[in-house]
Amino acid sequence: MAPREKTLLILGPAGAGKDTALGCLLFKYGGIDMLTVERFQKEGIQLYGQAARDLMSRGSLLSFNTPNYHLVVSDGSSKVDCVILVAPVDLTNVDLQNELDEAAGCSKKIIVLVNKMDTVGWSEEVFRASVKSLGLTAADISAIPFSALKGDNAVESSSNSLWYGNATLLEALETELSSS
Repeated sequence: MAPREKTLLILGPAGAGKDTALGCLLFKYGGIDMLTVERFQKEGIQLYGQAARDLMSRGSLLSFNTPNYHLVVSDGSSKVDCVILVAPVDLTNVDLQNELDEAAGCSKKIIVLVNKMDTVGWSEEVFRASVKSLGLTAADISAIPFSALKGDNAVESSSNSLWYGNATLLEALETELSSS
């Protein structure tokens, strides 16, 4: 059976790591073909964020697969099946209210990646404080400690966040999309 097609939007403030998170998803979930990987190698593109920016600048259709879905990344703020909000773990001087409002307007299914956890030593206390400052509760929205740079908690649970014990991004996507 072919995977069902769903749409996805990735939001977040400047500097949060949206491009890096998108590049991570494309690589980890098979959204980049071998010819493109070879081109990246020839052109010296080595980082997830560089890859995502290159593909977007070329107008490429960005998509990837999970076990049950073919996800097409939306480039606008239209209605989508799921929104990934990339939030930096250090929320000092960052107001995410606009992004939260936009996410809620685009989908009822929202996953928050608390990104750059590697910069705070994967501190559970800092993660929980970030989630609390966003006004999120576990019942509302999935919040995942994440490192887009390394891909921690993208597909497999990271050994850096043994305290977390909840869904990886892949598992959260599968769960959220199965109920949409």
